[in-house]
Amino acid sequence: MPRSHTSTFRIEFGDCDPAQIVFYPNYFKWMDIAALHFFNACGIESWRQTKAESGIIGAPLLDASAKFVSSATYPETIEVDTSVAEIAGKSFTLKHVIRRGATVLVEGQEKRIFAIEDPADPKRIKAVSIPAYLLEQWS
Repeated sequence: MPRSHTSTFRIEFGDCDPAQIVFYPNYFKWMDIAALHFFNACGIESWRQTKAESGIIGAPLLDASAKFVSSATYPETIEVDTSVAEIAGKSFTLKHVIRRGATVLVEGQEKRIFAIEDPADPKRIKAVSIPAYLLEQWS
C-alpha cells in the first residue's frame, strides 16, 4: 500500500468567496501544502537539504486537477489525505482527498517530478529519477 499522510487545515473567513463558501483556488493551495507535508513525512526535511545532498531542488508540478464534490465554509476544519496514486518513470501522481469529517469535499491529483538544475543551463530544470528510498516507501 502506498504511503499516505493526512494534513489538517482550518478554513478562515478570508478563504471564502462572497457566498461564504471556500473559493476554489484555496483547495489547490491546500493540496500543494499537503504535498509538502507528505514529502516531510517521507523524510524530506527541506528542499535546501535535498539540494545539498542530492542536487534535487524540489518536486515541480506538471499537472493538477480537482473534482469538487461538496462545499465548505469557515470556521470548519478539513483534512487532506495524500497518497501516491501512480509512478510512471520519472513522474508520479499524488492523490488528495479533501474532507470534512466523513464528507468528501474535493478529489484532486497532482502530477509531479523531482528536479535538479539543468547542468547545461542553470536557468532550467531537469527531471531526475525518483530517489530509491522513496520508491521503496511508496511500493
